[in-house]
Amino acid sequence: MEISGWIRHWANWSPSKTALRFEGTEISYRELEDRVARLAGVLSRSGTTRGDRVAYLGPNCPELVEALFACARLGAIFVPLNARMPPAELRVFVRQSTPRTFLAEHSLLETARASAPELAGKVVTFSAGAGFAEPAAAESSPVQAKADPSAVVLILFTSGTTGTPKGAVMTHAALAANAVGTALALGMNASDEILTFTPMFHIAGLNLLTTPALFLGATVTVHRRFDPGSVLRDIQDIPATLLLVPPPMTRQLAAHPTWARTDLAGLRVVMTGGTTVTERSIQCFVDRGVPIVQGYGMTETGTSVSMVPIHDTPSKTLTAGKPTLGSELRVVDGSGRDVAPGRHGEIAVRGPSMMQGYWQNSDATDQAIRSGWLHTGDLGFIDEEGYLHVVDRIKEIIIVGVSNVSPADLEAILAESPDIEAAAVVGRPDEKLGEVPVVFVVPAPGRSPSREQVLSLFEGRLAPYKHPREVIFLDALPRTSVGKPEKETLRALARRCPDRLLTPLAAQPTSPR
Repeated sequence: MEISGWIRHWANWSPSKTALRFEGTEISYRELEDRVARLAGVLSRSGTTRGDRVAYLGPNCPELVEALFACARLGAIFVPLNARMPPAELRVFVRQSTPRTFLAEHSLLETARASAPELAGKVVTFSAGAGFAEPAAAESSPVQAKADPSAVVLILFTSGTTGTPKGAVMTHAALAANAVGTALALGMNASDEILTFTPMFHIAGLNLLTTPALFLGATVTVHRRFDPGSVLRDIQDIPATLLLVPPPMTRQLAAHPTWARTDLAGLRVVMTGGTTVTERSIQCFVDRGVPIVQGYGMTETGTSVSMVPIHDTPSKTLTAGKPTLGSELRVVDGSGRDVAPGRHGEIAVRGPSMMQGYWQNSDATDQAIRSGWLHTGDLGFIDEEGYLHVVDRIKEIIIVGVSNVSPADLEAILAESPDIEAAAVVGRPDEKLGEVPVVFVVPAPGRSPSREQVLSLFEGRLAPYKHPREVIFLDALPRTSVGKPEKETLRALARRCPDRLLTPLAAQPTSPR
């Protein structure tokens, strides 16, 4: 079925069951179905029809979920945008997707109008948690589903301020396949309580646990943003059974004053991933006896296409696991041939949750998808037991002379140091060697490691050519909205900084992407 049928089914099957919680408000499946139907009516009467794009600009809230399923019911295409971006950046995404209608939270109305002046008369506003303000909404009649499972329902953009943005196109069938594969891998069912606090304009926040939970008739508690204290309170008080916590957030939870006294007994499993997963980043949950598993995926794959089986934790958590149901993984060389187990190559993926292609970008689609396989641009290997190991992004490999250096190798060593709160490694152009590694370090609270102390961490651990040539201290790493270090910003900073920089620098503003 098309995905809004999930909500209709649960509204009939368990109408009083809570579908969504948000800031003290509970919305049952019956209420969610009514809200989806009303919004579909509003969109239909505004002229939105099959294949039209509907842009969304707002925080994590029930209205985002309503908008996705209302678009699905109409056969329209939902395009969630990053509310942290200024109009100048958003215009790039608006021009690419050419939405028919713009849904905007009241506080972002002017941003929406500036981003899409041509849609000034077709901006439907809402207040997060309070619903859409369109006067006709209360009178809207339900709209019968027109979409089919092969129709496009979602466009998620994969890049922002650097390069040309690419919109990954997802069908109803792809979202359903992802829901099934994720639910089976994690043993999810209707009794699960999900916490969602990572951004739902991103594939992980939307598709890793939220849409699978609604497919199953489970309950999702939506947080407007990540706040460690609020998350820990809901983990204990609901109690939550499943949540996604990227590595930077695990450390923030563990550092919160209430961590030690928070009851985690309700948690069945915690998902992590999205950036390098180190032993240090998962130890806080391991020490508390909570299973924590890593998954591997990207926007183009519809989220995780591999996952560590729950019964394997914690011994295998530092791998990216095994393929989920329906997903296939290969590691290939430059000619597209499979490499032997343990050998490094590019990770290629095939499966039913994968994107259809990039929106109106056939060249990029043909480059990424070859003979049905998505070539991810990630370097990795599959071990003798069939577990995937992700090494690094191929484009982030630093070529020192004629030798490849993976930033992840250096970052893993930095992550072991109690003097370092966070670190990232990038390449900087060098006249003699082509590129050299540069380390960015955020000291741990109360610690002040010197440049020489940081450089000494690599002695006897890595070949000399892999050692960083410089250390730059920051107050915080610039990060993307899902917690990944913003390496383009760091590369630019590395190019500007003089050699043998010893004085700390304030971090650049966190990228809004």
